[in-house]
Amino acid sequence: MTGLVDTVKGLVRGSTDVLTKIEALEDATEAGRGRLDQVVLSEASQIVDRAGQRLRMSGDLTVVALAGATGSGKSSLFNALTGLDLAAIGTRRPTSSMPLACVWGEEPAGELLNWLGIPRRHQVQHRSSLEEAQSEDLDGLVLLDLPDHDSTEVEHRLIVDRLVELVDVLIWVVDPQKYADAALHNRYIKPFASHSSIMAFALNHADRLTDEQRKSCVADLTRLLKSDGLESPTIVATSAVSGAGLDDLRTLLVKRVNAKRAARERLAADVDRVSDRMASQCGNAKTPEIAKSDITELVDALADASGVPVVVEAVRRSYLQRARAATGWPVTKWLDRFRPDPLRRLHLDQVPRQQSKALRKSASNEVSIARSSLPAATPVQRARMDTAVRNITNKAAGGLSRPWADSVRTAIRKREESLGDELDQAVARTDLGASNNPSWWVAARFLQWLLFLVALGGAVWLLLSAFLQAEDLALPKWQGIPYATIMLIGGALLGVAVSAACRLFASTGAGRRARLVAKALRGELETVADSHVIAPAREELDAYTICRDKLAIARS
Repeated sequence: MTGLVDTVKGLVRGSTDVLTKIEALEDATEAGRGRLDQVVLSEASQIVDRAGQRLRMSGDLTVVALAGATGSGKSSLFNALTGLDLAAIGTRRPTSSMPLACVWGEEPAGELLNWLGIPRRHQVQHRSSLEEAQSEDLDGLVLLDLPDHDSTEVEHRLIVDRLVELVDVLIWVVDPQKYADAALHNRYIKPFASHSSIMAFALNHADRLTDEQRKSCVADLTRLLKSDGLESPTIVATSAVSGAGLDDLRTLLVKRVNAKRAARERLAADVDRVSDRMASQCGNAKTPEIAKSDITELVDALADASGVPVVVEAVRRSYLQRARAATGWPVTKWLDRFRPDPLRRLHLDQVPRQQSKALRKSASNEVSIARSSLPAATPVQRARMDTAVRNITNKAAGGLSRPWADSVRTAIRKREESLGDELDQAVARTDLGASNNPSWWVAARFLQWLLFLVALGGAVWLLLSAFLQAEDLALPKWQGIPYATIMLIGGALLGVAVSAACRLFASTGAGRRARLVAKALRGELETVADSHVIAPAREELDAYTICRDKLAIARS
């Protein structure tokens, strides 16, 4: 179906308005697929497809069908209009009756009649009685005589049902006894009330009525048709026997044929009818908007439920612990090895930075991530998250018709089921900087070992001097203090001082690292919120907007 309208545009001249409506209906149908009633959508798709097929054929041909009940005299009327004895009447009509076509002019109608499924056809190339009565050119008229719509043969009724959907103009032939038949009104007239412009009614056997009776029947039929939804029904009192009303009916046909608009009007009426049905389901409410404050509240709730505060605090403490291990006084820093790393306890130190980046870039998310050991969300945290999701769902569905509101809720509900696992994975794949150590740690470690070696050298010097007690090993002094003592005490004091300074710098760095991780985690959670809640809602709202706006064009 896609691209069908574009193909037809180059084949039909003067059909811009109809094509615009058909194209809008096609877009609205695609937008509503899976959301609106499938029966209505199927009907809309059929109309778009049928419109493309009809417009590909000659636009100079106008298909007019005479339809009616048994005994209405439509076959006699058909013969009277054509001036030829083509249609079998009464007992001469075969029981396996098929529709009959009479075509005026030299315009090839074979393709169109094949599409309509009309095996019995007659081409009129001379001036028939219909043309003799009117000076206008009737070339292009295709007049059909349909089977009885109330036939006992199911096949006949199916043929009528099919052709009623396809022909350009419908003339319902009724008689004074059956014009109020419920089957006719309920099955064919009420459902096609929007097709008033391409329908007319011939009150046949008018010769059997007095003038007063004829006026009364016409008035009553007009009342019934208006109650069916037809605004200004066209009614002609006719008689195939006396010829009454035939001129008026011929005039109507001549106008339709010469206007060359019947096919487009029929298609426009079809589009209007199904568009109205779709619009009744779609509605025309303003598209709801999801406020930024609601998104922020959702992300806050997700952060709380996924343990972001716990992770951020673990990052801060892990940074401090690793900083002490890297820059502390070598004599005492080994004690930190007995303290478990806060991130390792949460199983959040297992994703290397390169792998974390790859995961954020990978749409397929094929790299496996170890599950963290974060504590499960508390009932309060879970309730807050559920409330935030429900709040966005209600606002996104607010004011929409039932089908679209249900579609929004269903779309979010489907993604919400995996929200808990995705939150844990979002935290696990975030780069927490566990393997990203500042460069100043290396310099501090070098300085600490240098000071440690100086102090150790002084201590060894003092020990050797004490054990050997040799004058050759007399310690050199500075202002009475041995250099060895200065090395020992100075190295130890400076090492402690450097360690204290490093702790101060590490505290600042830990705070900065925690803020960066908090921002990164929030970014991941915003992605999760968007993919599992916001994006599904907006996708449905975008589809609703397209469907609503395109239906407005199709109904215009």
